[in-house]
Parts: sequence; C-alpha cells; structure tokens
Amino acid sequence: MISFFLAKRYLLASRRDAQVGVVALAAFLGLALGVAALVVSLALLAGFQAHVKSRLLAETPHLLVTPAGRGVFHDVDRVGGRLAAVPGVVSVSPVARGRVWVSMGRDAAPAEVVGREKTKGLILDVAQARPLGIVPGETVTLVSSRARLSPLGPVPIVSTMQVSGLAPASAGRRAAEASLPLDEARRLFALGPDGATGYEVFLKDPMRAKDAASAVAAALGPSVTVTTWEEQNRALVLALRLERFVLFAAVFLIVIVAGLNLAATSAVLAATRAGDAAMLSVLGASPKTVEKVFRAAGGGVGVAGTLLGVALGTSVALVLEKFGLVPLPAQLYGMSHAPFRVDPFDVAVVAALSILWAFVVASVPARTAARQPAVEALRGA
Repeated sequence: MISFFLAKRYLLASRRDAQVGVVALAAFLGLALGVAALVVSLALLAGFQAHVKSRLLAETPHLLVTPAGRGVFHDVDRVGGRLAAVPGVVSVSPVARGRVWVSMGRDAAPAEVVGREKTKGLILDVAQARPLGIVPGETVTLVSSRARLSPLGPVPIVSTMQVSGLAPASAGRRAAEASLPLDEARRLFALGPDGATGYEVFLKDPMRAKDAASAVAAALGPSVTVTTWEEQNRALVLALRLERFVLFAAVFLIVIVAGLNLAATSAVLAATRAGDAAMLSVLGASPKTVEKVFRAAGGGVGVAGTLLGVALGTSVALVLEKFGLVPLPAQLYGMSHAPFRVDPFDVAVVAALSILWAFVVASVPARTAARQPAVEALRGA
C-alpha cells in the first residue's frame, strides 16, 4: 500500500505545500456537508413517506377481492372462509359498495358509500359533507341508484340516517367515501341479507401483498379479481417513488460539485509534486503506480469527507427525530413534528456513490501526472 502511504505524506506536508492543504480541506468539508445534507434530506423524506404509507395501510385493505364481472358474492359461495384459509391473512370482511345521492333539505350531491360490518351510523368524508354543510348529528337522506317494485311501479330505495361523524380525507383514495353499516348498505343496493360486492382482506405482512394476491387468485380461480393496496393507490405510490428519485438526484448535485474540488486537490498535488513523481519513475515505479498515488490522495480525502458527512447527517437526523425539533401544525399533517427516519440502505448508497465519485474525479489529474515525462519534470524542478 505504498500508494496510500505516499498520498498521506503528501497531503499532511502542510508546511511545504500549504496550498495543497487548503484545497484538500475545502474539498473535505464541502463533500462532508454535501453528504450530510443528502442523508438528512433522505431521512426526512423517508419519515414522511413512512407516515403516508402507514396511513394507507390503515385506511386501505391490503387486498380487495371482487367478482370478475358484475356478480355479487353470497354466503353460499364460501368466499370468506376460503380467503381466511390463505396463509398470511389476518382478517376478512365483506363489504357492499355503491353510489347514492346524499340529500339534505333542498341540496343533494352524489357520493360513493361502502357498508362494513363494524361501522355504526353514517360516517361521511369531509369532502362529501362540506358542499352540503352537513355536521355530525344531522339527519340526511340516502337515495340509491337501485329501485324496488311498488304498486306505483319502480321507485328508488331510500334510507334516512343520522350522521354520526366526519372522517378526515384519506391519504390515498381517489374519491371521497362514506361508511355505513353493512346491513343498511345491502338494503340500499338490493343485495339481499347475505350479499357483498367484495371482501376486504388484511394481511400479517402488507409488503407481501403481491404474493398473497397470487395465492388468493390460485385458491378462488378466475371468477374473482384481486387488487393489492399498491394497485388501489397506484398514483400515490408512483408519486412517492418519483419524489424519492428526484430528491436524491437534486441533492446529490451538491455532492457532485463538492467532489469536483477533489480533482483540484489532485491537480494541485500533482503540480507541486511533479519532481517526486519523476523520481519515482526513475527509481522504477510504473506510470500506473504513480497514478495510484495521486488517485489515492484525492480518493482518500473523498473517503474521509464521506464518512464524516454520513456520521454528521445521521446524528443530525436522529437528534431532530428524538427531540422533535421541527414542529408541524398537527391539524394539517396529523403529526406534531417532522419525522426523520434513517434508512441504512439509503446511507449505504449515498456513501458508496460519494466514494466512487471521489475516485472518479481524482483519476483524470492523476493520469495526467503519471504520463508526464520524467526528464521534463526533473528539469522543471
């Protein structure tokens, strides 16, 4: 490891080559701050995305099983029991979805509703209640799109219910959705006492939803359609992934600019140590060995700056998360402070790319110094 030994000697010889020390220090600090900024930014983004994903998993069924067509499930189909037997399934609940008109006084608006077993009363989404001025405790009329026969002919199925509460806007649903008891939804949509438009399935490990969907499809056959939570919120999931990529690319530009200072470090070192490089060549060192010395100088500064930046960024993110030093309005974000989540994979990728970039930018001046003729270098010295 003679290359790293000589590179260390050259960088630490500050009395003789003060300009090398200044340039190396600037490159070291610039790279460390750039890496730290990237680590903190990714930790903040990971924290927000983890919060959004936790809301999605709490509000969205991990699997939604619906008939392949316009059919309706009934108890005789034994779909619920067959779903519960699939490995990894925690709970299975029948649901009845449909579209109604919500009427209050002279005002009415269309709304998506879903009936669930454990729901008590009518719970409107805030986006549904706001246009009609509905508040909890008021009574509204639900008019179904389905009809029933009467002596006067077909008439719409109507239900009068009291609004028991308002639900906040969902993190990922495309449209606002109201909830009501399953029995009432079955009556509104004429599904019978045991009908269901689908089953909501929750899994032990939501991250294995695709595998579970394949198992459900194999167990129930082509008569059903299985949709995972990621597919139900495809636009939001894609936006989160794109946001992560764009933020990484934007902040990594700081690391790229800071890494360019390493090229200046290697160039200045090569200029001030041209005589030493020539002496190494005279003593029998190959151009490749000389190139390694100057590449190691720039790369060594890059490694040190990267490690300091990783340590600094990780420490800052952990402190900000532990003490909640970035407050947020809880009524808007659902949390009192900005979340920071340090992902070891993100940190490893940042460190690897930063170190790789450090050695890449140091290679050009190192190669130039190694190819300089020894005679000209000694004459100039």
